[in-house]
Amino acid sequence: MSGTASIQNGRKGGRPKYSAKFEIPGINLVILTETQYNSLLEKYGYDLLKKALLILESWLESSPVGEKYIGKNNYGHFRSDGWVINTAKFKN
Repeated sequence: MSGTASIQNGRKGGRPKYSAKFEIPGINLVILTETQYNSLLEKYGYDLLKKALLILESWLESSPVGEKYIGKNNYGHFRSDGWVINTAKFKN
């Protein structure tokens, strides 16, 4: 396996590395790729996704537990049965 393939596919052909962070206006700590953002936008709609992003951003800033997720891809937090989406659904 060439060095380039290892870099593109993670260590020894494992999970692919995420591409560069997609810039989301007003959101600094939540990291998603453009593909992930577009997928969430299609799944949840703009208003619900914006609420969820702000909730997760606030949690990352204020929670000691959230600090370990800063600098990492946060796509996993947006499960349809997860706390971020459920909080956004019921927040006015």
